[in-house]
Amino acid sequence: MANRTIIRAAKLQPSRLPQVPLTSVCEDFVDGFCRRGYECTKSHDICATPNENSGSSFLDCPPNLLSLDPRFSPRESLPFDQDGPGQLSRYGARHNNDHVNIQHIKILPTTDEILCRRKTYIPAKDPSTEHHLPCGQQRLLDVQFRQLRFDNVEPIIDSCYHASQQLTQLISSPHILDYDDRMNTPKGVRYSLFRDIVFEEQIMSFKVGVTFRISFACPKALRGLRLGPSKHLEEGMLVALVGLDDAETLSTTFMVIEQRQTTFAMKPRTGNDLRASVVLSLADTSDTDAVRRLLYSSKGIRQERSVLVELPNVLYVGFYWTLRDLQNKSASNKDLAFITSIAPSTAGPSPEILVPEYATVDDFAFQLNSLRKKGDVYANPLTLRPRDLVSDNEAKTIAIDHLCQETTLDRGQATALCENLCRGFAFTQGPPGTGKTFLGVALTKVLLESRSHVSRRPILVVCTTNHALDSFLNDIRQAGVTKLVRLGGNSKESWTKAFSLRAAARQLKKTTLERSRESQAHRQVEGLTTEAVRELLKSKYPAILERFTGLERVDSSRLADIRLARKAGGFAFEFWGKGGDINDLDRLLDKFSSMLGNQYEFKDDADDGDLRTKHRVLDNVALNAANTAASDPSSGCNVWKLSLKERQRLLNKWKEEIDPQTILDRTAEVHRRHQVAVSKRYEVHHDTDARCLQDQDVIAMTMTACAMNSSMLNQLNIQTVICEEAAEVMEAQTLCTLFPSIKHAIFIGDPLQLRPQVNEPALSLETTIGASYRLDESLMERMMVPSTPGVRPIASSRLDLQRRMHPDIADLMRATLYPFLQDHEVARSREPVAGMLDRVWWLDHGMPEDTPDPGSSMAKSFSNAFEVEMVVGLVEYLINSNEYDYRDITILTPYNGQLAAFTHRLNGTCSLWLSEKDRESLLLEGLLEPEEASFGGKADINVASMLRLATIDNFQGEESKIVILSTVRSNFEGRVGFLKTPNRINVGCSRAKNGFYIVGTMRLAVTGVQKSAASLVKTAGPNSPLLRYFAGTWLYGLAEELKKMTRSSAKPFWSPSGWIVDI
Repeated sequence: MANRTIIRAAKLQPSRLPQVPLTSVCEDFVDGFCRRGYECTKSHDICATPNENSGSSFLDCPPNLLSLDPRFSPRESLPFDQDGPGQLSRYGARHNNDHVNIQHIKILPTTDEILCRRKTYIPAKDPSTEHHLPCGQQRLLDVQFRQLRFDNVEPIIDSCYHASQQLTQLISSPHILDYDDRMNTPKGVRYSLFRDIVFEEQIMSFKVGVTFRISFACPKALRGLRLGPSKHLEEGMLVALVGLDDAETLSTTFMVIEQRQTTFAMKPRTGNDLRASVVLSLADTSDTDAVRRLLYSSKGIRQERSVLVELPNVLYVGFYWTLRDLQNKSASNKDLAFITSIAPSTAGPSPEILVPEYATVDDFAFQLNSLRKKGDVYANPLTLRPRDLVSDNEAKTIAIDHLCQETTLDRGQATALCENLCRGFAFTQGPPGTGKTFLGVALTKVLLESRSHVSRRPILVVCTTNHALDSFLNDIRQAGVTKLVRLGGNSKESWTKAFSLRAAARQLKKTTLERSRESQAHRQVEGLTTEAVRELLKSKYPAILERFTGLERVDSSRLADIRLARKAGGFAFEFWGKGGDINDLDRLLDKFSSMLGNQYEFKDDADDGDLRTKHRVLDNVALNAANTAASDPSSGCNVWKLSLKERQRLLNKWKEEIDPQTILDRTAEVHRRHQVAVSKRYEVHHDTDARCLQDQDVIAMTMTACAMNSSMLNQLNIQTVICEEAAEVMEAQTLCTLFPSIKHAIFIGDPLQLRPQVNEPALSLETTIGASYRLDESLMERMMVPSTPGVRPIASSRLDLQRRMHPDIADLMRATLYPFLQDHEVARSREPVAGMLDRVWWLDHGMPEDTPDPGSSMAKSFSNAFEVEMVVGLVEYLINSNEYDYRDITILTPYNGQLAAFTHRLNGTCSLWLSEKDRESLLLEGLLEPEEASFGGKADINVASMLRLATIDNFQGEESKIVILSTVRSNFEGRVGFLKTPNRINVGCSRAKNGFYIVGTMRLAVTGVQKSAASLVKTAGPNSPLLRYFAGTWLYGLAEELKKMTRSSAKPFWSPSGWIVDI
């Protein structure tokens, strides 16, 4: 092929189907028949209709071209600019998806967008910065949409651009059987590239329409059965088909894995162990042009070479539904709840947070009796009148005193509960171990108990992770709440199955209207799933068509006759094509009768008319199939008398007479109509589900599920939402929970712990550039700790009594982030660590971090072999004391590379427990082999025998008796890495209950957190044992240091270099 610099995005030729306005197409076309019969004047043909998702929304701009140079220079610090979107840019639109209005932007990138090398427009977060929209809701949604989309789509664009470059080189290179699928872009994005793509077949799916089975040359490392446990090409994963045709045009089609087959499973087809396959559906099932393009490629109308790009770190469902909901909210004329507080349209002080609207009624009072201590008897009910507390501080103090006396709430929790009930827009900070979930459950109980005085609408509970959601729900369940539903199917807890939406829906009796609508929607989907071959017969062989459709001629006065007749005709044609009637006509009748029995409900109490209809249609099938007799197949006679070979020859003749492109265009149009029917079917189900949910007390889901089910939740007019771990949630996700009907929103979390995770450092608060964008700033952090000058923090509550850490460990928190933190008696009574002199110790060293081969998988992360041996030695020492099980100890580290090093080192020593997130990250980054990943979840082995390994980012909200933290980084250049982030340090240092031990280079850590370290030293005083953390030692002093760490009565401690320290 010629000069690669002229490669541009492909443009699809128009459909050959006749163009018919959508208003002229019959919408009542059920199973191939219209209820109105011959009286209907609208089109029942397969024809093209205007499709708003099929190219019409593309901007007209000069095409972008593929270059073999790197997409961006690594030296460029800012990968985006603020030069306005689309035509508002001084240079014009960047690409055909660079719209001014976010409602028109395709969420997944177009090929032209992938090829564009101009920087993307990303607006800053501060309302004082330049923006094409005025302050208010639309600007807020625009900023959140563009930032969140860039963060998730930029790795996709970078991978596909690099894959396009690779494709141009592969076309001119010799075929290599054994290749490495692992790729890295110049920007550092990892992806997998699978070669030698072949379209095997197309399959019509009931749910997603047209799907494609493709095969590919399988890399040697994934052959046999190894693809299965490898985490490659898993169901639901987003992939991209990148193709280059003979016209030097490039196409990119995003698809989702429906099924995969290993080379072992494919061997009967291929005869070798070299090819694997996947079944793919379109990521955007409404994109008819993409269906046509793939159909053309699969049938050879478009000659192109393709590669399959796997995007392992892209959580498609996680960002797609949030972005889609933001677009829908932008298109809506309704305001988000509390929009004047979140995005005021004018500068000035934030509006006052008022009592929830439903609580402003004169005689309203929250009922608190459910919080009282069990067994105690009280003469008067425990209530709280929010209007009294807001205006009277003395009344508030009395109410808090009563709560402390009569409930199990501590004073901080009692204060926070009162304040959360009195504020419509409420925020509560909960430091580690202070009982944030306990407060959330208490609030839920009070709100449910008080509903009889206002509204019976359910309470919405949302969390960022399935683990946090299950934990919160379990506490609610144990508190006596039984009418609760959990949306989403990714729970690891078996008890949640009884609280799924499907389980609740089974208990709901459907109305007659719901059954009718569901049946009709199902039939529309079913009818459009079959092939439209009758189109050809109608135009060229009407007599033959008569032999099949004649079976459908029954009493048209009854809709049931029409529906059953259509099934008869369709089934008869399919059965004829397969020759099922040749040997035994009774088999045709038996199968058809069975099919009708499965697809049409004849109940015991059905009237005689229904039964007569069934027998009448069956008799018609028998008569038409048995009595047809003539000799000329082309005239339509004798089709039932042909042999199977003759029938196949006739079928092939018909197929050859069909214009290939036309029939493929028809297939694409059937797919489009099929998806419309599927959408209507989902709407029917959503209406039924909404009625089921309306009767619940609590509806619980993750943030992703909330965005996915936004339209259904809107129907419920929910008034109250409770968000757990709110500081870990991106603001864009939080906006999805603020339905216009919300009157009371409660957010519980800690903005000083982990922030939401982002992919692009330039959008993060942790970088100098990212401070203007702050995508990882949650709504909770923005409202409680505003970064914008002149903006005052919102009124909030604070928990202050911790029950997790022994005071010696909690002193670390008090010296830095939480000077107000107090210790509960439970924390003060923690047992000392057996065999150790102190509960907290920092073992300093100067051994450098590892320097792996730049080409190895470890090159993308960090590890420290010396720290691995030190930590393993300490674990062995603690276990040998016979005071602890492996489950009592957790090893924490900031880096996946060190987590993998611990896994390799300990895998043969004891059973290991990695969270699913950590395990998947190690597999996807190539740090762990599939055979090493057979351990994992709680269900695998009794956790009493498992040592917990975790990264800090995946351990928030959890705790352990003993925590050993490996900081990893140790270098002379002063590169601190993750230790520069106070939020991450906070989480790492606040997980231990009895003992906390750090292994790391103190010089580097102190450099990274100078302010925190200085505060710690100043607060602790010159004689405090805390200063021991900073008493550094070097390699020659390790033996003496180990003696200091351990008690004299303990067993010998094995040091890293093999010697025994005699104690």
